[in-house]
Amino acid sequence: MSDTDVQAADERHEQYLPEELAAFARGRELRLTIVRHAETEHNINHLMQGWSDSPITELGRRQIEAVAHRLSAERFDLAFCSDLQRTRTTAEGILAALDPAPAIEHTELLREWNFGSHEERPAADVWQEVIVEHGFEVDRELSALRSIAEQVGWRGVFDTVAQLDATGQAEQAAAIVVRADSAIEHMVRAAADVRGEAPVHVLVVSHGGFITSLLRQLVPELTPDVILPNCSVTTVSLPARTTVWQLDALGEVAPVGAR
Repeated sequence: MSDTDVQAADERHEQYLPEELAAFARGRELRLTIVRHAETEHNINHLMQGWSDSPITELGRRQIEAVAHRLSAERFDLAFCSDLQRTRTTAEGILAALDPAPAIEHTELLREWNFGSHEERPAADVWQEVIVEHGFEVDRELSALRSIAEQVGWRGVFDTVAQLDATGQAEQAAAIVVRADSAIEHMVRAAADVRGEAPVHVLVVSHGGFITSLLRQLVPELTPDVILPNCSVTTVSLPARTTVWQLDALGEVAPVGAR
């Protein structure tokens, strides 16, 4: 990913429609296998993670082994990965099980949402601030968050998180949408350029929140408001000569062996 591509993502303000993203494939049949990174220390400690990083846990390493085994029989033409360490480690484990393994591109376009000064804070503290900002009682946390989401949507919830960031670094939902579009455009154009006419299979390793953002741009009517499990596999396909994306699998988790 060049500096020009990143700058273009920053400068564009209008989101693409799913069929516009499909048009970048130029009629080529595509399949995107999207994997969330393995469990981290921040995950189990319930800290806001975003662009910050923390080590993969022992369970996370077993999750990588499990998803790598599951995908080992697949043949990928291209691979893209967030440039954060937890996704790099997850992708390295998957690629080690592939023969042949495709070259991988690390890009900041696939990073998680940036939570600014909220990163590495207890998630419960951040959600309490969101609840208070919307005028609900803190002791009714879960129902309050659901009520807020019903009023302003989950994009509105995370926009509130950004508004409460004193540093101004946290990303608004609209910026995330533009970044998701830029990531998809970049990957789909690269897939369309693969030599030959055979279907192209792309491996994508990213983050729970951002994967959901990617899905909303491709299959908005089928994307739930959930964070996908660690090392889960989601598959989206685009049949040849069409502009309609299909959600083939959502958040599937390979069994993790006990130790």
